[in-house]
This record gives sequence, structure tokens and C-alpha cells, in this order.
Amino acid sequence: MLGVIGAALFFGDSVITPAISVLSAFEGIEVAAAVPDAVIVPGALIVLTALFAVRHRGTGGIGRFFGPVMALWFLTLAAIGSPHLLAGPSILRALSPHHAIAFMADRPFVAFIALGAVVLAITGAEALYADMGHFGRRPIAVAWLALVLPALVINYLGQGALILADPAAIANPFFTLVPEAPRIPLVALSAVATVIASQAVISGAFSVARQATRLSLPPRLKVTQTSLEHGGQVYLPAINLLLFAGVVILVLVFRRSEALAAAYGLAVTATILLVLALYLLYARRILRRPLWQVAALAAVVGGLEPLSLAANIVKIPAGGWISLVIAAALTTIMLVWHRGARILFGRRRELEGPLEQFVAGPDCAVRRVPGLVVYPHGDPTTVPLARAPGWR
Repeated sequence: MLGVIGAALFFGDSVITPAISVLSAFEGIEVAAAVPDAVIVPGALIVLTALFAVRHRGTGGIGRFFGPVMALWFLTLAAIGSPHLLAGPSILRALSPHHAIAFMADRPFVAFIALGAVVLAITGAEALYADMGHFGRRPIAVAWLALVLPALVINYLGQGALILADPAAIANPFFTLVPEAPRIPLVALSAVATVIASQAVISGAFSVARQATRLSLPPRLKVTQTSLEHGGQVYLPAINLLLFAGVVILVLVFRRSEALAAAYGLAVTATILLVLALYLLYARRILRRPLWQVAALAAVVGGLEPLSLAANIVKIPAGGWISLVIAAALTTIMLVWHRGARILFGRRRELEGPLEQFVAGPDCAVRRVPGLVVYPHGDPTTVPLARAPGWR
């Protein structure tokens, strides 16, 4: 049940992430003021259409094309944040966690509400686990520690220093980091970067859908292997089409990234909490970790995640209900299909009969013909229904 609910929430995350990411990138047009705001939604839809149209090329092919762009993107983040960080170096004190602790102690209710927004800074972490099946652990860890994390820290601190120097910049601190002239190129680069970032969660959705299919949770889906070297790089046309339809509907209905933030935060925090619960079960039952280690991990990592989830639950009326509706619908489909599959395969198993009895075969002589016949079959304990006619 934890896996089913987690998968359903992750699919909801996979629908919301591209919509909110691309919309937020195009909303930089408002700050640039060189292009009318009316192009935000049409522009986002065009980019999203292109995003899903190239998915059949596979993660590896897309990665080779977009890799340099992402390197440029993170270097740009560091470059535009550095001047403001150097101009207000006192912002470096924000790296100390004691400020957050003091804030929570002084204004617990305000801190609790703010936590629902703070969690948006760590979104995307839930997709890294699925992407490890596409690239492996080492490339992700190296890219994160050597490039992504330093660039993000510099940029966030630069935004903080900018807001302290100019409180009016809080309207859109990211695009206000640069002068007016380079804002349009920055909007274009951020749009491309958000498209590439959305690829991660879409690839994760393909991986989760394939694993769910192997467990007979959703209907059988066509799976295309897009790499000869990496077994995790797959493409599922049906999932790609469903995700695209869901993303387009969200963009047309909500039209603003702020309107989707509540739904996004709830989907992400619930997914991360379920990932932790599944890992704790895995560590205890499969890895045979001592109980004290599992309990310590649950206390340290799980101490904050329920608070983050609770902070986003209060946003259900503001849009968080979207995640719940998507998750509830997908959970119902998977549970109903799984029960139907169990009934179907149970009756089929009765018709097939045990394999050992078939191999023993009748005592009478059997006419042999040259060649070898292979019957693909999902159950190694029973006989395929394509057995010799008349066998009992």
C-alpha cells in the first residue's frame, strides 16, 4: 500500500513539476517588461509540447544534447548571484542553522506556515532516486557536489542579499539579480533549463510505471528500451501522453506558478515521506540493519518530514487538493487492476496445471520433431497454455 500510494503521488508530482517549472520560467517576462504577459501561457505550452515530443529519443540522447546547457545554467546561477553576495557578505550568516531554530522558537506558528514554502527549495530530490536507474549513483553525486549545490547556494544567498538591500526586489528576486538588458536572454535560458530539469521527473515516472507494471498494478504498457548500455533508460508512450495531457490541463486551468505551488509542495513532501518509510522497511527486513540504526534514521530524517507534510496539508484548499485527487484516482486504478489481475492469473494457473507434472509427462512414447520451441511464460511453476493439444 505504501508503494502504491507513493507511486500515485509521484505521478502527480510528474504532472505538476513540468507545469510549474516552465510557467515560473516564462513569468520572468513580467520583470523584463519587453514582451507582453499574454505570451506566458502560450509560450509555456509550446515549450512543454516540444519537451514531451522529444521524449522518445531517450534519456541518454537528450542528456548529451542538454548537458552543456545545464552546465551553462548552473554557472549562470553562480555568476548572477556572486555580485550581490560580494556586495552583502553578511548574508553568509544565513548558512548557520541556528537562525532557523531561533525563528521557530520565537514564532512557531509563522515558522510552521513558512515551512510549506521552504520545502520548495528541496523539490526534485525525490526524482533523483528514480534517476539513479538511468545514470547510476556516482554521476549524480559528482554533479551535485561539484556544480549544482555550490551554484544554488551562491544564487540563493545572492537573492537574500538583494532583498535585504532592496526590499522591493522580493516581487521576483531571481530575475531582479540582473539588469534589465540581459533579462530576456535569462528568461530564455531558464525556460530551456526548466525543460531539461522536468526531464528528470518524467524519466522517473517512466521507471516507476515500468516497475508498477511488473507488479501487475497498472494495465500492461508498451516499454521501449532507449539505451543499449543502461537498462533503466526506458520510454513508455502511454505514460508520456497521459503526462502531457495532465500538464496541459494544469497550465490552462491555473495559468500561474504560484497557484500550483501548494499542490506541488504537498505531492513532494508526501512522496519523500513515503520513500523514507519504504527505505526503513527495506533497511530492517532486507538489509537486516540493527533496530537502533533504523530508529535513529527515522528520528533524524523523519523528524522534519512530517512537519513539512503538515505545513503543506494546510494548503489543500489553496490547490493542494490537486495532488490528492490525482493520487486517489491512480491508487484506485492500481488497486482495482491488481485485484483483477490476481483473480485472472489465479484462474489461469488452475487451467495451466503444474509444470513438474507436465514434464513427467505420459508414459507413452512421444513423437519428436527436430527443432526447439520456446514458450514465453510469466510463471515458472505452471505450463504455458500453448502446450500440446489434448494434454491432460
